[in-house]
Amino acid sequence: MWFESVNYAYVPTSTVNGRGANAVWVKCAWKSKERVTAMLLGDSDGNKTDPFLVFKTRPSKVAETARANLVFRHGFGRQLWDDLQHLEVGVQIYGNRAGWWNSELSIEFLCYHFGRRENMHEPVLLLWDDFSGHWRQDVLICARLLNVELMRVPPGYTYVCQPADVAWNRPLKEHLRKQWIQYF
Repeated sequence: MWFESVNYAYVPTSTVNGRGANAVWVKCAWKSKERVTAMLLGDSDGNKTDPFLVFKTRPSKVAETARANLVFRHGFGRQLWDDLQHLEVGVQIYGNRAGWWNSELSIEFLCYHFGRRENMHEPVLLLWDDFSGHWRQDVLICARLLNVELMRVPPGYTYVCQPADVAWNRPLKEHLRKQWIQYF
């Protein structure tokens, strides 16, 4: 399992218009780049599972609305979720203030990937790095209930246990960029 910060540009580096066009219009949100955190998981046979993407989003100032957004819309507001939820095919999309992984997402991740497997009685070994959000008590309890044995990869040795990073990140980044350009 690997989580990675993926940077992508709002403005494409190539034009969409054909040669000779007088003007090229590009739609953007007054930013040139944005970041998304991607959590990738694969098994020992090389099979990849649905990635989790975490975007930066501002929570509602109304506590009740913020809670509803978190519970029902993965942290996004009602209008933004209407645009995003149809994109959740083969991927899980979440949002929070930092756009970064946390213990609540660790629990969502465990439940999504391990909570509905057929052989719940067989333990699963999951290698996780030393990120503090993976090792809070509530995450450890959830893992135990799902029969997932967590093993901590020592700091500085993550690269040894997660070689799939190179093989997975480039295709993911290319796919995200393609989707982004097609969206606009």
